[in-house]
Amino acid sequence: MSDNLKIVIIGGGIAGLSAAQGVREITKTADIKLICAENRLPYYRPRICEVFSGLDPDKLVVKNAQWFTDNAIETVFATVTAIDADGKFVLTGGGERIEYDRLIIATGANGNLPKVPGSDAENVLAMRYLKDTDRVRRFPGAVVIIGGGLLGLEAAWHLSREGRPVTVVDRGGHLLSRQLDPEAGAFFKKVAEDAGVRIVLDGNLEHIDGKQVFLEGGTVLDANVVLFAAGIKPEVSLGVTLGLSVNRAIVVDEKMQTSMEDVYACGDCAELNGINQGLWTVSMAQGPVAGKNAAGGDAVYKPEPPSYTMNAMGTRIWSLGDIGTSDAVSSQGGSDFKKLFFDTNGKLAGAIMIGSITKASALKKAISEKVPKEEALRI
Repeated sequence: MSDNLKIVIIGGGIAGLSAAQGVREITKTADIKLICAENRLPYYRPRICEVFSGLDPDKLVVKNAQWFTDNAIETVFATVTAIDADGKFVLTGGGERIEYDRLIIATGANGNLPKVPGSDAENVLAMRYLKDTDRVRRFPGAVVIIGGGLLGLEAAWHLSREGRPVTVVDRGGHLLSRQLDPEAGAFFKKVAEDAGVRIVLDGNLEHIDGKQVFLEGGTVLDANVVLFAAGIKPEVSLGVTLGLSVNRAIVVDEKMQTSMEDVYACGDCAELNGINQGLWTVSMAQGPVAGKNAAGGDAVYKPEPPSYTMNAMGTRIWSLGDIGTSDAVSSQGGSDFKKLFFDTNGKLAGAIMIGSITKASALKKAISEKVPKEEALRI
């Protein structure tokens, strides 16, 4: 490995930052350039909605400027417009040419904005980046959020704390369908409504007209601003133009290697074994693997079942594992709910907690060890 290895990382999110850290774990001398399309250092994107509750955006920065200086990681605030694989350089929108020996693509994803009549209006957007909070604030008043997932509900909570009337529309039969089963979803719906957020289930969007949202069946909702929290679209345009293997996202192997030598990908823009999870924790785990291998290491990414945690509506939610088994035991008291799920052999397979989640670590360990029902119920 050359001491002056040039490694360019495209993407200033947590995957790109983690990749840079991975490089530094292998070599202290490689030249690292982290290209950030947003004019800011990497920040905690899942927490952007806290800005509506008064959080200073500067508090979201993952590593301050001094950290980048101390670790000799150069940040370039620019957008990459082209990659020349033969010449091994990238071009930025400002015309800068940056050469590389190894390239890591960590361009993330954009919020999914479904094409329905009216979705191209200025007061309609998919919440994804800090700049989106400024756009939302240009339209004070009632908010309708399309999507009852983690991001949508966190946005609803913080916007309601700003004093806005907020309605969440989910086309499913219960909230957080990936994290909660119907019983837990019903429990959490009451928590959300008690917190002042209106919930509309089985709601299918028909169109948006000015400051109104029209649902199938005739329901009309007032909306000065409409936020879509309906999944993501991996940003793969650079991978496509480079000629990489791309499905929904850029195809990588367990080393985060793409179909092209010396080019790696990680985070929301990458998929392994046909899976693109779009989770912060996954990006944090894949980034170091890409960085280490780009620097000449031999790291392997080992997927783990992701746990989900949310702090919103004045409560907390934690969910892990298989929450669809028929053998389940639930308990609730006051503001707390717990449900354990067991496989056909009577071993703990999944768990949900709402309210107190102090047993999260113990349950995670028990799920990993597949403890028997009798033992799990004592946790």
